Amino acid sequence: MKQKKIKQWRRIVVGFMIAMLCLGIVPQRAGAAEARVSIALSQTNLRIGDTVSVTVRISTDGLIGSYSMAVTYNSGVLEYTGGSGNGGGGTVLISGFASGTENSLSATLNFKAIANGSCTISTSGGSVYNWAEESQSISYAGATVTVAAPQAPASTESGGNSGDGTTEALKGSGDNSLKSLEISPGTLNPAFQPGTTAYSVTLPEDTISIVVSAVPNDTKATVAVSHNNDLEPGENKTYIVVTAENGTQKTYVLNITCGEKKEPDEAEAQTVTVNGAEYAIASAKQLETVEVPEGFTAGEVDYKGIKVPVYRSPNQKLQLMYLLDAEEQGKWYIYTENPENFTLYIEERNAANRYVILTLGADVEIPAGYQKSELNLNGTTVTSYVRNGDDTMVLVYAMSLDGEPGFYFYDTIEGTYQRYHESEALEPVTPEADMTEAPAATPEPEETGNTSILRVAVYILAGLCVVMLGMLICLGVRIKRDSDSSLT
Repeated sequence: MKQKKIKQWRRIVVGFMIAMLCLGIVPQRAGAAEARVSIALSQTNLRIGDTVSVTVRISTDGLIGSYSMAVTYNSGVLEYTGGSGNGGGGTVLISGFASGTENSLSATLNFKAIANGSCTISTSGGSVYNWAEESQSISYAGATVTVAAPQAPASTESGGNSGDGTTEALKGSGDNSLKSLEISPGTLNPAFQPGTTAYSVTLPEDTISIVVSAVPNDTKATVAVSHNNDLEPGENKTYIVVTAENGTQKTYVLNITCGEKKEPDEAEAQTVTVNGAEYAIASAKQLETVEVPEGFTAGEVDYKGIKVPVYRSPNQKLQLMYLLDAEEQGKWYIYTENPENFTLYIEERNAANRYVILTLGADVEIPAGYQKSELNLNGTTVTSYVRNGDDTMVLVYAMSLDGEPGFYFYDTIEGTYQRYHESEALEPVTPEADMTEAPAATPEPEETGNTSILRVAVYILAGLCVVMLGMLICLGVRIKRDSDSSLT
């Protein structure tokens, strides 16, 4: 009987310990790291000709490193007009790099409504990395805008024996085609056909408006013409919206070219001197075949009374001009207005970021103990700063395209960059060491209430296991003692 009770107790204790160990596994499970995408719209209900700004934000739980993804839309309803992306025709590619202090990055895209309809703007095909260059799973997002013409008041008259409340307007004809279309000045190309909705028109450069005569095929249909009185030199679009009696619509588009945009005269105002050599500022037409640095957006500046094209960085802190030498060979230069200065644009990349090498400003002090030197980066000589003649880990003055200018350690052996901190002046660390050991580069995540509870639970379960183990040992001793007594 005694042996039987001991065996029962042993089964109970062992079963309890197994249950505790199984439960102890649960608190240690962690969810996968996830990047969250959100889309914010400046407005959701548009008319033809209206514009909408779309802000795409990518957020992570810790420090974000970089991202890239596609933004898709209906190009028949919206036209991409510019922003922090590249593309068009239904797809815009966006990307970004962090400076090591952010947990989110964003891109803003601008669209113009060109036809009635519903358009979903969505994200897909992306990749997101945290500051430790670890891939994150992605939760994508989408948003919808609606482009619609003002609705005519519905008729209050009911027809026939209808008793369902449907108005006569909704029951009317669905003919939304044009019977005729004429413009003045200009000629349609091709010649007008009711089923053809897109036409080309070439007009003199100084044309600022046209008269559009559009007659609907159905006398109960209505016609609305827009963007025919604000023409500019270059490309323009005029829209003709035909609304049928039942409310359905068709849009005819006139693609109007008013001469060609005037380029600034090739005069002294377009000539600059850089390091004793003369360069010409490239015109917008000359830039059509030039590759623009990724993420930079087009703009203009007033240079000595003449509008010249520039491209601005994602953080809007840099603006570039394309300068041509005497042989018309060009390079991108960083342009600063006050004081006027042109510096060769030198971009460096690593796995998580893009860096632009900058010229040290007069108000920036060289860190103590460092002397001015030179560094060859991909065939270009740039200014660097060394300590005690060490040319393996040097300082360069640079800026990430989403950050602020400052000093960076550059490892000349591995070709990597690491943000310089004053505390690191004597013993700079390599990027690899910083990623794994330096808490300042990647702050430890704050402990949440759930994490704290789980940790306490693990400690309690561990204590219970120790107690159970002690009980088993005591039982073993007792069994041995009883066994010895029965033998004697």
